[in-house]
Amino acid sequence: MRPAHEYRHIFFDVDKTLTKSRSPMAPEHQEVFARLCAERDVVVVTGGSRDQMREQVTPRFDGMYTALPQSGNLAIGKDGSEFWYDPLTNAQVEEIMRAITELRHYFNITVKDENDIIDNRGAQVSYSVLGFHEDIEKKYAFDPSDTKRQAALRALPQVVSRLDAVGIIAVPAGTTVFNFIPKGKDKGHNVERLIERMGWSKEDCIYVGDALYPGGNDESVMDVIDTKAVAVPEETFDFIQQILS
Repeated sequence: MRPAHEYRHIFFDVDKTLTKSRSPMAPEHQEVFARLCAERDVVVVTGGSRDQMREQVTPRFDGMYTALPQSGNLAIGKDGSEFWYDPLTNAQVEEIMRAITELRHYFNITVKDENDIIDNRGAQVSYSVLGFHEDIEKKYAFDPSDTKRQAALRALPQVVSRLDAVGIIAVPAGTTVFNFIPKGKDKGHNVERLIERMGWSKEDCIYVGDALYPGGNDESVMDVIDTKAVAVPEETFDFIQQILS
């Protein structure tokens, strides 16, 4: 890992990295982020949708960063142009919905809002065990190290096998979510894809995320570029200050 100030192209996860889960960027962090966007190339990578990304990073920063929502299976430049979009097939979505049914049975949790647990984003389907808008403290307490969700996948090998047969993997993400994405098109793949498109040197790039551990949804980036593991947004913005110093 190079000295922080030498990195020119900075990639960020969103939940628990730039912001709290499903929450807007804290006002005290926005001025630091604005300075970074003005001085470096900033890329935001999330399993969430483009709209959710805008809500959390906040519309203030529209046009100031490159967006890789849906684990990067949609890519949008600073000017709003679409670099690529890789939607799921109907057969893949059908198998994902079948998998979600079995995961719901496995967890056997009554949710507050049945309409708040599944989000088909086009290039990715996400399932929140508790609900996307459940109380934030409950979400943070549910599965802080992803162990419950990883155990669920191990307990349901038939689900994993059927997903694999249609080219889909399930990855724990955020606080309560499973992201269902095309096999081989994870964050690492799409980060590398963007770097090649932009003609950047990998040595000048770094990815900041909270799930840089085995089974985490940021793990795939570790083989692509340098990474910086954080646990909370405050650690991210401390690192940004080092980049800017």
